[in-house]
Amino acid sequence: MMNDQKIYQNLGELLWSIMAEDAGIMFCEGYIYPDSSSYSFEWVTKNNKTRWFDFDQIPHEVGDKIIQLMEILITLEIFKEKWTQFKISLTDAGKFNIDFAYIPEDDRWPGLYMKAVSDLKEEELDEYNISFEEWEKRVKLKEQNKK
Repeated sequence: MMNDQKIYQNLGELLWSIMAEDAGIMFCEGYIYPDSSSYSFEWVTKNNKTRWFDFDQIPHEVGDKIIQLMEILITLEIFKEKWTQFKISLTDAGKFNIDFAYIPEDDRWPGLYMKAVSDLKEEELDEYNISFEEWEKRVKLKEQNKK
């Protein structure tokens, strides 16, 4: 069984293997739920521009390996609370970081990572193509679940 440090090292190596030449920092964001998982990659160039792989250039083999490692990581005892979403970053100097969030499955949205729909402000909805009605529904659901 792999420990968390070995997994973090493997994750860093995987991101390094696909880091674009002009990248100052590379990101992999994703989620893991019982019936689905997903990942996406982006990077910020040294001139501060955000870039993505072209659709037909996405390194799926690396993404699939990252999901496999994250599925092992989530089972480790170091996590008292099981997270559902993650964001990994790696700088061109080799600095690695990983953040986790618990986002209920019924409050997630495609392309929205590390934040629930109900956590968004009304002004942010257009950025993620979320209708006001859908957002309002999620906010009400969150309030009901608090009771």
